[in-house]
Amino acid sequence: MTTCCVLAITLSLAAPALQTRGPADADLKELSSYTLTMETLNKVDRAMRAMMAEMRKDPKFQEIERLKAELTALKKKDETTEEEDRRMETLGLRIEELESDANPLRLNDAGTISEMAAGIQKEPRLAAALQREGLAPREFSKFMLAMLQAGFAAGMQKAGLLKTTPEGTNPANIKWVLEHEAELQKLQQSWAPDKKH
Repeated sequence: MTTCCVLAITLSLAAPALQTRGPADADLKELSSYTLTMETLNKVDRAMRAMMAEMRKDPKFQEIERLKAELTALKKKDETTEEEDRRMETLGLRIEELESDANPLRLNDAGTISEMAAGIQKEPRLAAALQREGLAPREFSKFMLAMLQAGFAAGMQKAGLLKTTPEGTNPANIKWVLEHEAELQKLQQSWAPDKKH
């Protein structure tokens, strides 16, 4: 699996909905003519970093970080008591609950580019960051979906499993992902909400 694919999954960008329902024919046509560029990637990068900086100010995010630190400390112990085992289980559940609530990109129900763009507009931290970069929510949606498509296809190509270009995927984007894999890997790591800059 390529870095880009992992990146897109990490961001929780509509992948489950697209995998189960698939984008509409009009969206496939639009994505097949969309071309990934470094210029847009740089805008997306700056917007994501700005959004993550805002997220770190959120009390929920700060609680997640505190609970994760406690859980990590408990897991490092060679032996744990029954009470500590129960605490680790409680911490894991609470972290999962908080992360679900704090996820800024709840777009799993988005079945179209338009629905995804509408979902982004409801997340003020991301919408504001995109606006500062001059990147419309629809453009961001197309970029991320095109990157997801190309990432999956590039992974299949590297594994020798890709016979033909998947429907709605621009072949130039597959090549772009493979050529920029190192940069995309660095971005994937920097976009993680718990990554300090």
